[in-house]
Amino acid sequence: MSVVTRSLVRLYPDAFRERWGSMVEDEARGAGWKSWPNLIAGILDMWLHPAHWPTDSPAQRQRRVATMGITVALAAWFLSHLAAEQAGPLPADGVREQVTYGCTTLLVLGIALVAPRPRPMRRAAITLLGWALRRLAVPAVLGTTVVVLMHGGVEADASPPTLRTAVLAAWWIALGLGAIQIPRIFTGVGADAVVPPGTGRLWAGVWTLAAASATGGATILGLSVGGDGFHPLGAGIGVGLLLLTAVCAGTLRDLRDLRVLRALPSVP
Repeated sequence: MSVVTRSLVRLYPDAFRERWGSMVEDEARGAGWKSWPNLIAGILDMWLHPAHWPTDSPAQRQRRVATMGITVALAAWFLSHLAAEQAGPLPADGVREQVTYGCTTLLVLGIALVAPRPRPMRRAAITLLGWALRRLAVPAVLGTTVVVLMHGGVEADASPPTLRTAVLAAWWIALGLGAIQIPRIFTGVGADAVVPPGTGRLWAGVWTLAAASATGGATILGLSVGGDGFHPLGAGIGVGLLLLTAVCAGTLRDLRDLRVLRALPSVP
């Protein structure tokens, strides 16, 4: 049981474990297996609320919220792109392009608002470039290989089914890895390389991301359920986008609560 408890505690964010990890682990060991559901719920809660992690400065908290925003944006883009590539649920008579274009436009705007700004220094540029090379090397090589194969004669109708399936799987794996690794670039670099966005820009960016995922999710879910037929994948994508909207709403609530706490007068 202690091995399971220790493994669950390790799933908490580093900032949480450094501050309260030993205390949580001691309490969980005393409760035994009955503590496991609470540990799992706590892990999910912590990862969904980075604004509540222990922090040394407001800038560090802002950088964490910015990373959460980038993660949500890339996840929403991945899901909307997946929906657009399917034969259903989005019809091909212009609706597919409109939904994809509108959602992508809002996501790009949201990323531009929440993304930390590189410091105008040579050292900062070198640091960012080094992290980008380390994190994006595998998805970049995999995606480039797929593009080369597609332009080199892998045709959708003439190629063997196994090869087509492998190339398609490699393409989506490359996109998924890229969406996972890009936020890790900003978690790896420190304050000496990037400047986190201010509170106002964070608010605007997260609101924009919430609007993107909400409109895209509602549209895809509606077409998947009430269109020409029920599309399970499309319905799942729509629900996923709406769940990302809920994540954005929770982040906005956290930012509001923190702003209220900072505005309260200190007790002597």
